[in-house]
Amino acid sequence: MSWIEVDVGGTKSRVAVVRAGEGVWVAWQGVVRYLGPERAASAEQGAVEREVRAPMTGRVLQVAAAPGATVRRNEVLVVLEAMKMEYRLVSPRDGTVESVGCKEGDRVDLGRVLVTLAP
Repeated sequence: MSWIEVDVGGTKSRVAVVRAGEGVWVAWQGVVRYLGPERAASAEQGAVEREVRAPMTGRVLQVAAAPGATVRRNEVLVVLEAMKMEYRLVSPRDGTVESVGCKEGDRVDLGRVLVTLAP
């Protein structure tokens, strides 16, 4: 994993970047996206609204999501600890939790799918 620093409107932030095949996974402010050739990006497009991925390598502190549960947009699904900070990973939309791919205490890598929402 590599880090880059970006400046947005005078505010500096660190962005995690991990090479994956022909593209990269980028994590910034709790959001993870795959950037790569158009064919790979379009394959990922459908998954973007369904998957909540780890924005960086860390440890799962809390899992608030459960399969079959109804969630609202911006509802906390998982709390991840990384670099002595807590990251509250939220639902990207209203929906139903299809699966949970982690449990409290798990060590997870950048880009790992933690929660999947039903289509």
